[in-house]
Amino acid sequence: MWVVLSLVSAFLLGFYDIFKKQTVVGNAIIPVLFYSTMISGLIFLPLVLLSSFKPYVFQGDFMQRLFIEPITPRQHLLVMGKTAIILCSWMFSYSAMKHLPITVVGPVNQLRPAMSVILLFLVFQEELTLVQWIGVVLAIVSFYLMNRSGKLEGIHFKSNKWVYMLLGSAILVALSGVYDKFLLSKENISPSTIQAWYTIYDFMMMAELFFFVWYPKRQKQPFEWRWGIVAMAVFVTIADVIYLTGLKQESAVVVIIPLILYGVRLLVSFVYGIFGFKERNIRSKIIPLLMVLAALVCLCI
Repeated sequence: MWVVLSLVSAFLLGFYDIFKKQTVVGNAIIPVLFYSTMISGLIFLPLVLLSSFKPYVFQGDFMQRLFIEPITPRQHLLVMGKTAIILCSWMFSYSAMKHLPITVVGPVNQLRPAMSVILLFLVFQEELTLVQWIGVVLAIVSFYLMNRSGKLEGIHFKSNKWVYMLLGSAILVALSGVYDKFLLSKENISPSTIQAWYTIYDFMMMAELFFFVWYPKRQKQPFEWRWGIVAMAVFVTIADVIYLTGLKQESAVVVIIPLILYGVRLLVSFVYGIFGFKERNIRSKIIPLLMVLAALVCLCI
């Protein structure tokens, strides 16, 4: 069941990437994130209130999964830590997405599974097999080949700050994957509870950036409302809940779930980049793409 949940979450995240690209190009990033997190927070706020004041509503298997459990002040701080990690990752990735082609962003982002696998194995004190090390090497080589492809579009990875932001985002997402497992297994917090408080804290943090960082400079960083912001919020919220539900299951193989997410997500965004955004130099990006997919297969073994 966790495999099916991971696949559904991956498809949703692929479309989330597409809406993200459509929304941030030529647009101020902070208000995009502010309105997106506000919508996500509003989705969960009724569940938080009902769980506190009318818990009897959550009867039956499906409704019980939506119940927002009470958590301790320490656990609130831990969820806020997860929020801070993801928010920093978003700021980096949105900035990179705004200035780089999605057919470059997708494969470069696939360094995340290699980082995630290494971190997860280190944390859970297991060793990588030879085949998995081959997968890590393939991911790194694909990054080098994507660098060569990027030069055809005037993107030099060594001197391009947006590529470094993308790498920073990848590292933070890898850390977040380990953090999620800690919250679910060690702290025993339910997926819906994590996601509810995460989205609320995410909005609160973004509100500070919106009013104190972006708003005073709004004339220099114009914002245009786009309905893709709503789609982003809905797709990522549902995808995250499904992902955490799969990760919570005892039978779930922790190191494989991120690989499924990244592989399917990459294919969805890459294909749309070709046909939807009409991006260039696709042939030079095919080999790195295939190497990334081969790396994912090796890392799953």
